[in-house]
Amino acid sequence: MSLRVIAFRDNVEGVLLAAYELLQDPSAELLFAKDMNELRSKIAFSGTERELKAVGFRPPADCTTLAHKLLGKRTGRLSPRDPDVEGYISLVLRHSSCDPASLVRFICSCNGSADMLYSGKTPAGKRYYTYMRDVSRSYHRLSMFARPELVNGILSVKVDSPHRIGDMFCRWLAGKNPDLPVAVLEKETAWIGNGRYLGLENFTHIRSSFLGSLSFSGAPDDIDDLWDVYYDSQMIQGRRNKRHAKHLQPKASSSISEMSARDRYKVERGISSCTLDNFTG
Repeated sequence: MSLRVIAFRDNVEGVLLAAYELLQDPSAELLFAKDMNELRSKIAFSGTERELKAVGFRPPADCTTLAHKLLGKRTGRLSPRDPDVEGYISLVLRHSSCDPASLVRFICSCNGSADMLYSGKTPAGKRYYTYMRDVSRSYHRLSMFARPELVNGILSVKVDSPHRIGDMFCRWLAGKNPDLPVAVLEKETAWIGNGRYLGLENFTHIRSSFLGSLSFSGAPDDIDDLWDVYYDSQMIQGRRNKRHAKHLQPKASSSISEMSARDRYKVERGISSCTLDNFTG
């Protein structure tokens, strides 16, 4: 048994650095944590006295160079939508079933070939490629169907996904709405984007229970109702295609937010006979 333990942070840099260290000492044990406090707790709980090598907890390194050093450059793609190596690892780590230590061992087993991550030629390769695609689909589903609502002037939405994609979605939502603070609730955590409008860091996270104490007065709270008025008044019954609408707005997406549920209701039941003439006196 090795007298060495490789402790790494469960992010892209930590996984790559741990794989590099494991290749130097294949018999070493792996220990992962999200930050130094969790690492200290795990060490204290295990009571290990072996040599410990901690990687990934310092300022970020050049992950692209490190990925090329470990896996070389890809020669082909299984799908044109597949991300690069760093994006692949980032998505896999967000999967609810991912074990970062097993991922490190899988990367080491690729023998310097990045294509092995995508080929699915081994059971582990097939499993992690599936993880990557599952997380990617969940993220794109949120981008398409999540309907944030203004709460106290903050564009807010609750993420309903088994995978850890709240921060990804928050960055995307903040980029699409640069003039508003945004909040993405993921279980007990609320990710905040454009936090400068709230006197916070531009991108940060807080406990979701604290979100109710934040407010921003730069936008009206009735924008959702205004959208309903516009949507209903512009709808042309003769052009309604119920089957196509249900295809674009699947029933499973209606649980993502209240606005999605309202949209789905209109798809299934139609809307009231309302036109702009009703507002012109």
